[in-house]
Formats: sequence, C-alpha cells, structure tokens
Amino acid sequence: MDRFFGRFEGEKAYVMGEEFHHLHRVLRYGVGDEVRVFDGKREFVCEITEINAPERRAVLKVIRELPPLLPPISLVVAVSPPKGQRLDELIARLVEMGVSEIVPMICERTVRRPKEKKERWERIALSSAKQCGRTDVPHIHPPMTLKETLLKFRDYEGKFAGLIGSSTPITAISPEKRNIVLIGPEGDFTDREKEEIVKAGFKGFSLGRIILRVETAAVVSAACLLQKAWALSME
Repeated sequence: MDRFFGRFEGEKAYVMGEEFHHLHRVLRYGVGDEVRVFDGKREFVCEITEINAPERRAVLKVIRELPPLLPPISLVVAVSPPKGQRLDELIARLVEMGVSEIVPMICERTVRRPKEKKERWERIALSSAKQCGRTDVPHIHPPMTLKETLLKFRDYEGKFAGLIGSSTPITAISPEKRNIVLIGPEGDFTDREKEEIVKAGFKGFSLGRIILRVETAAVVSAACLLQKAWALSME
C-alpha cells in the first residue's frame, strides 16, 4: 500500500501539494481507494473521501492506526559535505539507515562549502522516509561549522568521531540513547580540530585500514551503530 505524507485533524487526514499530485495525478488514486498516511509521528490506513484537484487537496477518512516504525536510538550524523552532488545521495542513504538528524559540517579541509538547500534536502529526506517505511522524517540542519556542531550537541550521551589512526574499531562502540557521529573531510580533521573534538568529550573510532570516501564512511558508521541498537532492542 502506497504511503503519503499529510496531516491529521480528528478522524480526517489531508494530503496536499506535491503529495496530492503524486497521489492523484501520478498514481491515479481516487475516492474510495485506501492508502497509508503519516505525519512524522503517527501513521494510519485511510480511505479517500474527497479529491479537490483545483486546490490540490485530498481528504481522507482515518480507518486504523499502524504501529510506528522508529529507529531505536537518536543518531545525528555531522559530515563534511562531499564534492559534487554526492551530498544529495548521502542524505537519502542516511535516512534509509535510520539517522535522526543530518548536519552538513564545515571543517578546515572541507572542499565543498554548500549553500543551504533546505527545500531540496527536505524533499530528499521525505522521499527516502516514504520509501523505507519509517514513521518519522529526519531533520536536515543548515550547514554548521565544527565548533557550532560541538556546541549544539554538547549534552548528548554518545559522542563519537571517525578519526584516522584511532585504535578503537567502530564495532567496539556501544550507542547511547542520544548519539552524534562526526565524519570529517577527505584528508581527515586537522590536528587542531582533533584536539577540539577530544576536548569536547568525543570518543574516536576507526573504520579499518581501507581508505573510505566521506559518504561511505558516514553510511558505514551509521549502519554499525544503528544495527547494534536494533539488535539490543530485540533482546
């Protein structure tokens, strides 16, 4: 059953704008059809009761609530943006992994300093959330410097950073309730940045001897922590 992002008011749901276009114009759903609607917190099976094409709005009747599919931990990935359009693809993959928030993080060696593309990044996150079945939609932050990132997430219980030369494999790390992972640019963080990261209470980890691209390192780090958290949640 196809999923659409909308809002709920009492026993009704509303799907509007681009989501309405996809529901009615692309997939050709009409009155009487059943679909799934979620709002980032809850999800329901709903029946379409009204199609208003001029206003690009569908009204639906709530039928039954579905159990939420939420990641077992909160995980922020702050990553130095890779070159070209690779950041868009990275956002999509991290959402599929179960990441809660994504921060394009500007470091001293960051090659690409992206302009904020809030609407584009939000569309990518929503599309990936719809595809993978999760109930929530991750938040994509505007670009931040490393210092801003360290300050914003200073109170998190699990603070980890991928550092070249670290003797701790990521498989030895146990996630906490709220976690943040830092992934630096190609060439790693500078020595000064590493000092700031360690001083801020972050634990360094290694992803092995093979040199990984920034986006690969970010996805592998998120996957390792989230899979361990999923396993612990099922014990």
